[in-house]
Amino acid sequence: MSLRGRPPTPGLRDAILAAGERVFGRRDYSQVQMDDVAAACGVGKGTLYRYFPSKQALYLAVTFDGIEKLRDELAAVVAEAPSATRALEQIVRRTLAFFWDRRGFFALIHRQELGDVLEPDVDVRRWFAQRAALTRIVEDTVRRAIAAGDLRPIDPRLATEMLFGMLRAANRYRARTDAFDTLVHTVMETFLRGVATPAGQRRLAAVQQRRRA
Repeated sequence: MSLRGRPPTPGLRDAILAAGERVFGRRDYSQVQMDDVAAACGVGKGTLYRYFPSKQALYLAVTFDGIEKLRDELAAVVAEAPSATRALEQIVRRTLAFFWDRRGFFALIHRQELGDVLEPDVDVRRWFAQRAALTRIVEDTVRRAIAAGDLRPIDPRLATEMLFGMLRAANRYRARTDAFDTLVHTVMETFLRGVATPAGQRRLAAVQQRRRA
């Protein structure tokens, strides 16, 4: 992005995005003013508008910047993983780590997905393109795990969305006393093994057989 006037200050755009992430994460979109972000960043509102011409532009930049960072990180760890199952574990670990100190940003992403906070003229297609690029990494990994025999032949798209749902729940409802490694283990165990015991699985199978009869 080219700026009019004096050249951009090194690191200032990233500082503004970090301040925007904090402010948007604490309040509803409609309640945030550009003055709030300027104050949080310690710059004048005129400086803020040199980088982002509107609140919507800033909001989208905060959201897309975070998603791009997470996507690049997941792509890197998946490429290095020795197996699809190990890649899934790294996806869970890195996603939880990314949001660990960004609970406000997690809420921001969640509200974005619900479509609750954007102005009507937002480019929704751009948002879903960003999200699709992220989910594609996970879905391709699920497909590889199925092909390797590590997962049952389930719908990869739905499995991916369910994994994202589990990660969302772990981020949203974790307690202060929850250890990071415990959360990673719980999500992985639940996703790969389910929560039913062998006895519970047998009872479920019996119920399903009765329904089909």
